[in-house]
Amino acid sequence: MGNTESNVTSGVKKQAGVSTQALYKFVNLKGGGLLVDMMKRACQTKQFAEIDHAIKTKVEPFLYNKGAGRYFPISKLVLLRNRDRPRTKQLPEIRALENPDDDFNIHDYCPEVSEAEYISNPSAYRFVCWDLNMRGAVGETILHLCLLNASSLHADLAKRLLKFYPKLILDIYMSDEYYGESVLHIAIVNEDPAMVKYLLDADADVQERCCGAFMSAEDQKASRTDSPDHEYVAIHPMTNYDGYVYWGEYPLSFAACLSQEECFRLVLARGADPDSQDTNGNTVLHMLVIYEKIEMFDVGYEVGSNIHLRNMQNLTPLTLAAKLGRVEMFFHVMSIEREIYWQLGSITCAAYPLLMIDTINEETGNINKDSVLNFVVFGDKLEHLELLDGVVIDLLKTKWDTFCKSRFYKQFYMFAVYFLFSLVSFILRPGPDVSDEDEDDDAAVSASNNTARSDLYKNVSHEHTKRSTESTEYKTFWLNFTEYYDPSEVETLPAWWENFADCPLMNLESDLAKMRIMAEIINFVGAILYLLVALREARFLGYKMFIENLMTAPSRVMFLFSCCLMMTIPWLRVSCLTEIDDHVTVVIMLTTAPYFLFFCRGFKTVGPFVVMIYRMVMGDLLRFVSIYLVFVMGFSQAFYIIFLTFDNPSTPEDQDAESNPMPSPMESIVAMFLMSLTNFGDYYGAMVSTQHEYEAKILFFLFMVIVSVLLVNMLIAMMGNTYQKIAEIRNEWQRQWARIVLVVERSVPPAERLKNFMQYSQPMSDGRRALVLRLNMTDEEKEEMKEVQEMKRIHQRFSKKRQMEREARARRRQEEYEKFFGTSAKVDGDNNNM
Repeated sequence: MGNTESNVTSGVKKQAGVSTQALYKFVNLKGGGLLVDMMKRACQTKQFAEIDHAIKTKVEPFLYNKGAGRYFPISKLVLLRNRDRPRTKQLPEIRALENPDDDFNIHDYCPEVSEAEYISNPSAYRFVCWDLNMRGAVGETILHLCLLNASSLHADLAKRLLKFYPKLILDIYMSDEYYGESVLHIAIVNEDPAMVKYLLDADADVQERCCGAFMSAEDQKASRTDSPDHEYVAIHPMTNYDGYVYWGEYPLSFAACLSQEECFRLVLARGADPDSQDTNGNTVLHMLVIYEKIEMFDVGYEVGSNIHLRNMQNLTPLTLAAKLGRVEMFFHVMSIEREIYWQLGSITCAAYPLLMIDTINEETGNINKDSVLNFVVFGDKLEHLELLDGVVIDLLKTKWDTFCKSRFYKQFYMFAVYFLFSLVSFILRPGPDVSDEDEDDDAAVSASNNTARSDLYKNVSHEHTKRSTESTEYKTFWLNFTEYYDPSEVETLPAWWENFADCPLMNLESDLAKMRIMAEIINFVGAILYLLVALREARFLGYKMFIENLMTAPSRVMFLFSCCLMMTIPWLRVSCLTEIDDHVTVVIMLTTAPYFLFFCRGFKTVGPFVVMIYRMVMGDLLRFVSIYLVFVMGFSQAFYIIFLTFDNPSTPEDQDAESNPMPSPMESIVAMFLMSLTNFGDYYGAMVSTQHEYEAKILFFLFMVIVSVLLVNMLIAMMGNTYQKIAEIRNEWQRQWARIVLVVERSVPPAERLKNFMQYSQPMSDGRRALVLRLNMTDEEKEEMKEVQEMKRIHQRFSKKRQMEREARARRRQEEYEKFFGTSAKVDGDNNNM
């Protein structure tokens, strides 16, 4: 963004330096200039010969073909605009030049364009009247300067210029800062309907697009790039649409955003298309939603604007209002979208089309991320809570009653059973073997017996080797020995089997051990099933949405992590790694139980408290810990250095380290933590035994004041503030419940989702699915409903008229092409979109 800002500053400085631009000698931004002075005298004397002569002699040299103008290829004009960009964003043709401002002369690249070339492809060329090399600092012409000064004198001068050179009205700003801005845009911004009408009578282009950086959304300015294939600027589609003068590029959108209804109708009457889309894909209705102008929205809708067009983010005016949290506009558009079936007294039966409201696609059953429900429920603004009303909350209740409630309780009971088996398996885990204390004695006795037997065997073998003959006495002795020495007694089991059998967690002698093993097997199978369900969900949701789904439920992430750890347990048992098994089991226990918090969010009594816990942990506690660690780390190292001189008079000199309360840096950190919890008795008493007693006590006093008194109480205050804020939010629990509904819905396969969708929705006359509700309306609401119905009838009439005008323009273009070339051409009509 830095480069963009520097370019803007450079352009503004150039514009301020009037002495360096020949154009500014005639009219400048300070309201003066040669032609202005002449026009002032002419208005006073009513003698216009002088000003007319000056225009003919001084202005005409700045024009192409004496004011008749000429065409330039769009691709070359883009290169001209691209000169002002940072080096990294320049096109290859411009980047190859050492000094683009001086070396690039557009006239060297653009031969004269014939009328045949223009008619064959009108979108590839732009008409230019004022010399491109004689423009102002930001690409303006003398006509732009007249309109910018916005005085009656300058307006008269502008009309005088147009009298002699009417083609000037088609010129636009050529620099990137204001590219595309015409005099019609400026007149609308000046709120001058009279000048707007004059310019329209002079054939101003009502479809001119002002796509300069100054008129862009703030977060898109850094992403602006050029392409020789099109005139508009390519930008990143993701934006929040915040901009000081982002008014939709077209004159009609400018008039609508500025609430200039008279100018709006004047421009519309000259053939402007309200459905024309700017670089972001926004139409007039989109822009009015962004600026939340309900009255102008009604005007725009009445004259035939399409309320179902989507912008580059795939948003209609309704979903855009939901995403941005425009509360009044959202419910107003919703009242336009609905269809009234019948009315009886105060009861009205209305159908709300679910195409853009529901999260379920009515054709495939997939999740619609760009739906009203998704934006409202997962939005983080307070305005989104206000949208949890009316049809939105009714739709959520319908989903809950149709299939989400039963599925939610099913998941809850299944996890409760899984957790119960986890408790059984963890509670029945065996502790240290009671015979471990006698193992050394048993080992010594066994070793003694084995040694005796081994010695006896050796003696016998030695005796046997010394005898040269096998006497009867020797045979008798050997037979007696073999009866005493049984080889099966000293034969051992394989090493892997001995290790497996000796593992205390695989001991199945008692009934409780068998119950534990069964519970662990059930837990292992359950963990596999949970992981398979998660993988299946990720497959039909897509991994991106699956990750987004997990981010809304941190406790579920922890639970799935515990299931992954559960997969390692069998391998640890086979390897008899009991100590590692214990550590893994502890982590599994700590990450399994919090999954209950996910289900607690679905109950009104405990749901708000779960939200408070999440907010406090992720907000208040993280901020506190980041500051707390700074003080703890600093004070701990200071105390560690002090306690290096610790000398306990009651212990021998070489045993002082055993009684030192801070023998290592890590122990000093733990000591600081305990001291912050006011557990400092042992440490304070030990300070006397150091060589820096007074320094230690001063540090102790500072630590207790800063950490124990100030920081801890600050944490309590922050948590209290968070509690108070959440408690005051009216619909916070409803939002958490709504998120549970949508999370449960996403876990359902698309085919089943579509089946449930068909159950709670009803078909409309045009085939769309809708949610039919019976509304109890007040007299004011009924009056508003009648006005909306009348507005919709006018809209239908104007929509047909707009369609006929588009078809007529397409036919005229086709006829013009055939007249010139004698052949037919495919004409797409007035497609002013990208």
